[in-house]
Amino acid sequence: MSTDLQEQTDQQLKNLIENHRRQGAVQADLYLAALAEFDRRKGKGLEFQKSFDVIQAAARERRFVSYKELADASGTTWNRVHLTMGQHLGRLVEYAERRDWPMLSAIVVNKPNVKSGKMEPDTLQGFVAAARELGHEVTDESAFLREQQERVFEWATLEAADAEA
Repeated sequence: MSTDLQEQTDQQLKNLIENHRRQGAVQADLYLAALAEFDRRKGKGLEFQKSFDVIQAAARERRFVSYKELADASGTTWNRVHLTMGQHLGRLVEYAERRDWPMLSAIVVNKPNVKSGKMEPDTLQGFVAAARELGHEVTDESAFLREQQERVFEWATLEAADAEA
């Protein structure tokens, strides 16, 4: 099988991702690239790198990000991507987890909650489900969210310091 991911079918890409998971090779560059390629195909215009950049920049400023802000950064509309946003963020969270980063989607909330960082109940449920799938133990969902939000802010500050060094 070719490792040029753009030449892979969706099924081949899924198989590559699943094989890496089964083999515990989730730190491999090929696995991480396959996640990003799969997201490029399925994100309906959402771009992995652009979402990452927006989240990282906001985290450095210790502020929360709206879903619309992510859509805008990718040059698409909220109406087009609202059904795939959760999956997009799920793949981004997995990508971050495999790099030993915090759950980056912790600071992505709906527009009315951008000041507070609060997640709506359904959103929080999805966030916690993703956390548990990645092996996080969650007992107090709100406390876990706040902890992850703080970790994202700290991570961005450390990443910025490392980039300047």
